[in-house]
Amino acid sequence: MNLTAPHRCFVLPGLVSDATGAIMKLRRRLRCAIPGYPNDTYAIQSSSHKALVNRHVPTSMDGTFKYVQCNLYDRSYDGDDNSTDLKACSSWVYDKSVFINTFTSEHDIVCEDKFKTSHAQMIFFGGVLLGAIGFGSLSDMLIPESPRWLISQGKIDEANNIIKKAAKVNKVTIPENILTADSIDEAEAGRLWHLFTSRVLLIRTLIIFFNWGVVSMVYYGLSLNTGNLGGDFYVNFLLSGLVEFPAYTLCLLLLDRVGRRLLHASCMIVGGVACIITLFPMIFADQSLQPITVTLAMLGKVGVSAAFAVIYVWSAELYPTVVRNAGMGASSSCARVGGMIAPYIADLNKVIDGDLGRAVPLVVFGTMSVVAGILSLWLPETNKKDLPETLGDSKRFGQKELSEKCGPRLSFDNKGFDSEQGITNRITEDYTDIKL
Repeated sequence: MNLTAPHRCFVLPGLVSDATGAIMKLRRRLRCAIPGYPNDTYAIQSSSHKALVNRHVPTSMDGTFKYVQCNLYDRSYDGDDNSTDLKACSSWVYDKSVFINTFTSEHDIVCEDKFKTSHAQMIFFGGVLLGAIGFGSLSDMLIPESPRWLISQGKIDEANNIIKKAAKVNKVTIPENILTADSIDEAEAGRLWHLFTSRVLLIRTLIIFFNWGVVSMVYYGLSLNTGNLGGDFYVNFLLSGLVEFPAYTLCLLLLDRVGRRLLHASCMIVGGVACIITLFPMIFADQSLQPITVTLAMLGKVGVSAAFAVIYVWSAELYPTVVRNAGMGASSSCARVGGMIAPYIADLNKVIDGDLGRAVPLVVFGTMSVVAGILSLWLPETNKKDLPETLGDSKRFGQKELSEKCGPRLSFDNKGFDSEQGITNRITEDYTDIKL
């Protein structure tokens, strides 16, 4: 693929994969090649060439393109007939003012084959989904688990080893085996399907799944749609990558100050509204207001990028310890499904002509983002809260009686050990300063 353009080229290595998708989605200016004219080009070569183009190529009614892209007038090369009948063409010439060559132009993936690029990107995200399923369990084996999770799985020896390492770092002496099978209650087994066994957990889980799917769909969809915003493709794509820096900075500054729920919902709703508003400058304004369209789309990208970062933290805290890994894995799978849908929404401009077709993908992304943001307000806040360990805790989480009913718990959050039923008799006050 040749990405060279006259006088300018921006290279951002971290965005190569997004760049490939955005270029494949870019609706390049093209027209049918004139039959019997071997050196035909999109650019007008001479007055005689212009006359041939006008004779054989219909003018597009789509305000975003000059020529009809898939049909020619059924006329002889140099005759006097002026038939208005159309016939499909089998070869094309492309505007090379932005790209010299792309995969799409080299293989003529246009007209009847125009959705093959969407299929290719759907398959890519499908591969990511399969990879997440296949290697998710393997990755969990390579990450050191927390003592709390190990205890919940009945892995007492492994939990003791983690506690010993923490005690050594804190220079605290503890008994050889501070935990034994007799000193703790029997661990509650948790499976993914347990999240669907009560009304509270079912609604909460479905909202989390929906938010993961939407945030992924909008994030990748906006990246893929960059080439359809108008203006300079390179500048638009550069901005699409750069806006993620303030998005993540925003998360770092506000995540623990305003909480997960308010930050996530605000980012989804504000970003979604910005995408919806692009409908007006795209349809009712001329090219002089095109920067407003780009600005609104980039504001949408800021919102969804920040929301993507928040949902990772928030959903992990919402799932109880016994099903946290399974819940996060299922959520990630929903995100991959959202990514698989994104290319088709970004390609709606291939179905709907004109400026409306350019605006529809952004309106769809924005609407879905607003809906997901509003639904997320039904999820409980987790910031500075005792997180649920069991399915029962999760059902009560977010209610006032949680703190009264559960009592003190063992904490592994850098605050030391608190007393907990079942192991209080094995941990004395001498060890409450251990930090993990």
